[in-house]
Amino acid sequence: MAQDRHPTIWTPVVVPPFCERLIGFSVPVDGRSLVLSYEAVHILTLGDSLRVDTDDTLAEYDIYDPEVGIATYHDTTYSILGLHGGRALSRSPTGAVLMLDQDKQVLTVTSDDVIELTCDYQNFSGDWAAATFSPDGAYILLGCPCDFDFRVWKRAI
Repeated sequence: MAQDRHPTIWTPVVVPPFCERLIGFSVPVDGRSLVLSYEAVHILTLGDSLRVDTDDTLAEYDIYDPEVGIATYHDTTYSILGLHGGRALSRSPTGAVLMLDQDKQVLTVTSDDVIELTCDYQNFSGDWAAATFSPDGAYILLGCPCDFDFRVWKRAI
């Protein structure tokens, strides 16, 4: 007898406006994503609601080395995705697979050939787009150069 499998539901988390143009964002570390903009450095704390803390004493490449794709902020090292590429987590610990079709501007998450999430997005600049799971698979982050293109989903259990 086949075991009943309940599909994963992904719910959007509201992301408040926090900058004008992004250089990149990190794979989350300990529930936080570092976002680099041309204006400042931003920490997005993930949760049922998303909190943004901005450090406008740093900007652009003050803490980010695009050659290696790493930024260090307050003694934490972040792997950055964005303008200079990067390594996203495209498979969750449960085996779900995240795919980002930049030509069609569609993000899709599948698990065992079942679509858990499909979402159209708009990338107004067209420069780059990136998406990643959080290391625990509880969140998906999608970023493009403009902050209004930045989206977050939380896995509902």
